[in-house]
This record gives sequence, C-alpha cells and structure tokens, in this order.
Amino acid sequence: MVSAIKAILVLAGIALAIGGAMIIVTQAASGAQPWDPELSDNFVFIKSLPFVLGVGVVTGLVRSARRVEEARGGQVRRFSAWTIVGHWLITIGFVLALPTGVWQYLGGITDKHLPFPLYLVYRVHYIGAAIVLFSVAHFLAYWWASGERSLWVGRGQWRRHLTGLAFELPAALRRPFAARLRLDLSRRPQATRWTFYETAFSFPTWSFALALITVTGLVKALRYLYPIPGPLLYTASTLHVAAMGLILLKVLDHLRYTLPRWSLMRAMVTGWISEGALRRILIGPKVPGEATSDPAAAPVGALGSSER
Repeated sequence: MVSAIKAILVLAGIALAIGGAMIIVTQAASGAQPWDPELSDNFVFIKSLPFVLGVGVVTGLVRSARRVEEARGGQVRRFSAWTIVGHWLITIGFVLALPTGVWQYLGGITDKHLPFPLYLVYRVHYIGAAIVLFSVAHFLAYWWASGERSLWVGRGQWRRHLTGLAFELPAALRRPFAARLRLDLSRRPQATRWTFYETAFSFPTWSFALALITVTGLVKALRYLYPIPGPLLYTASTLHVAAMGLILLKVLDHLRYTLPRWSLMRAMVTGWISEGALRRILIGPKVPGEATSDPAAAPVGALGSSER
C-alpha cells in the first residue's frame, strides 16, 4: 500500500511537470511575445524551475523511507538504485551544461562563432542545468527526510577525518599538510564506511561547488524576471564561471581517485562492492613509520550500506 502511494505521488509529480512544460512551451512557441529564441529559452527555463525542483523534492521524499538489502554473498551495498540513477543523471547534466557554459564564456571573450545558432548552445545548457537542479533537489530532500548523514563529518570529528585524509595524500604533501593543521601522524585512524578522502575532502568540495553553481546560476537566470542589481549580477556571473572551473577540477580529481580503485567505479554502476575490496580501500596502503591501527576501530562490522 505504501509503495503504491509513493508511486502515485511520483507519477502525479511527473504528470504535473509534463503538463506545466507543455503549457510553457506552447506559450513560448505561440509567437505572442517578440522574443528571439535565446531569450525565449531563458524564460522557458525560468518558468520550468518550480516543476523541475518540485519533482526532484517529491522523488527525494518518496525514496527516503525505502530500505534495501545491505549485504549478500560477500558483497556489500555501496549505493542504492536511486543513488545510482541520481549520480548518472547529474553526470549527464554536467556533460550538457559544462561545455556549453564554457563556450558561452570563451566565445564571448574570443568573439568566435559556431556553425550553428547560439541559442542552441543556451538551450542545451539550460537542459543540462535543469537536470542538475532536479538531482540536487532530489538528494537534498532525501537527506533531509531520511536523516542519511554517513558522508557528513560529525561534530568534533574533523581532526580525526583530516588526519585520515593526510595518510591518503602523496608522501610529498602528507607532512606539509599535517604540519600546517598540526595533525598527529603517529597513528592512522580507521575509516568505517567511506574513505577519509570522501568524507573530509570530496563530499565537502562537491557540496560547495554544487551550491555555488546552483545559487549563482539562479541569480543569472532570474535577471530577466526581476531587477537584479548590476554589481550582484556581475559577482554572480564571475562566481558561476569559477564554479564551472572548480567542477571541472573536481571531475578530474574524482577520476584520478576512482580509476585506480576500479571496484569503486564498478559500484557506481552496480551499487555493490566486495567486502574484501572495500576493506582494502578503507585500510589503505601502509605508510612508512605508521603505527598499527587500533583493532577495535577496524571496519569488521561497519561495512553497511548507504543510500547516499
């Protein structure tokens, strides 16, 4: 019964979004407004945002109470099916939005022209941005409703996580990083579900980059509906470009980290990882001079799933 209600809610949200999109597109194509395609696409994007965000929130709330199988035959669940879909959706959004956004910036500086109308670049950019916004709304609603906090560093735990991160850094960076933050490297803390790279660096920087590009993008998009002060719009545009650059760097860093740990890449598709592979990743390679980790902190029974 509960599953049926959830399915009805999702379908109702999707139906409303499709209906709203059809009305918006019909208005834009009616010819009643003397707008060029580029400006028309901007208005379509702005009007579509409540529906995009609404469907994202509904799907996030619906999945919040769902429980999945956590382990089977030496495999542990790393991601739920919802998370896998959300991960690849936001990836598709970035694939569409980032190159088109970069071209809008570079094309304006270099005064270069593509062999097709510029409004098509904006249209693809808005489609990608809408997918990203849907994914962000979905994950935020899910985390809020479910209480999922496994990737968040708990209060008073930052020093432990930063110390663990130091052990994952290249040797040339480890000591300077630890010295700057006054970290004790005499004993490596033991991760229990996610690596310290994921909790102390990757998740916080992804969160910051997504928040920055979302807020600044909304400010830029709203400028045709509301009078945005010039200095605020200029600042938002500058930070939006900076956020694009940060996301590009994060993608490269993400690939640098996950490709050598192929089981993590496979888990992004299947949702599962072998307990042995995850244990090896969490323990990490031995660092010269490292003291033996506390056996009580070993992740023997803490490889449970997450619906991140």
